[in-house]
Amino acid sequence: MSEPTGEAADANVSVHEGITYADREAGEMELDLYLPGEERPPLVVYIHGGGWIAETRDNVPDPARYAAEWGCAIASVSYRLAEVPDDAGPEMQGMYDPTNPTPRGAFPAHFVDVKAAIRWLRANAAEYGYDAERIAAWGSSAGGHLALLAGVVEDVMDLGAAFDGELKKSVAPDTSGAVQAVVSWYGLTDFTFAADNAPGIPSLLLGGPASDRPKRFEQASPITHVSADSPPTLLMHGRADEVVAVEHSRRFFDALDEAGVNAVFYELHDRNHVWAERIKDIESERVAMDLLTTEPTPSQSVYSATHVDEGETPEPLLDTALPAGPAAIEQFLARTIK
Repeated sequence: MSEPTGEAADANVSVHEGITYADREAGEMELDLYLPGEERPPLVVYIHGGGWIAETRDNVPDPARYAAEWGCAIASVSYRLAEVPDDAGPEMQGMYDPTNPTPRGAFPAHFVDVKAAIRWLRANAAEYGYDAERIAAWGSSAGGHLALLAGVVEDVMDLGAAFDGELKKSVAPDTSGAVQAVVSWYGLTDFTFAADNAPGIPSLLLGGPASDRPKRFEQASPITHVSADSPPTLLMHGRADEVVAVEHSRRFFDALDEAGVNAVFYELHDRNHVWAERIKDIESERVAMDLLTTEPTPSQSVYSATHVDEGETPEPLLDTALPAGPAAIEQFLARTIK
């Protein structure tokens, strides 16, 4: 087992930074691991946002704190980011940081890496001491999309024929890449819907416009793959989101409900992307949790889908009196992977 490389805010959390989980042609893919003091905790795999082209695995809400408070190991993972061409529009050029050290690659490389990280983490659970059978994926924005896709597509090779030849399992190939629960913050769920709402980044990500690549847009959409076997899911989304429309989470919640999958959906009435009140105030995910815990509690509506067989007792995913934020996520994790 590698030695801890950082000091956590909580003395009972050990931090292992820069663990290489895959060696790609574009460079090494790394993750940071935060381990609470308890024995064999469950694991939360965090997938950062940034429009699939920007940010790093450091873009995560206070992982040491929440590893300690939730009693869960947290792994924040890097994944290959898309290249931004010179003729890209000002929105993408504004997000692109040429100094970002994260290796680059074309989709589905993003998803291939996320699944590789999950398999690597499961295969190496005994070395670090967390429970390989209790894993949740949590992501924000583009990371929310990847977390949801990791939830509804059990094996990376099942993503779809539109990506044949681009799907590979070189990391722990015989280990399961499934997760047992998903938390999504304002994640995109349907590229076919997004095609009419945000044509720039989806077209860059998927190699052309939806009219030219309909199967890629469809198969890259988590909503396409929802089934009765999909894991329980917690969705949180701002009703005023100008980057990823709240309709993405609404449609996904309805699809889970129709498939008989337990889910909870929080709509925050006046919140934009990354929980900001105005789009010009958007900061990073590092401070996003703080914006959910401010006083007074943001206005929100909560929708719960709890499915139960005849004669059995309903077991809701969480007490919906809890506001969106760390307490709700903690209870959701306690009822799904703890």
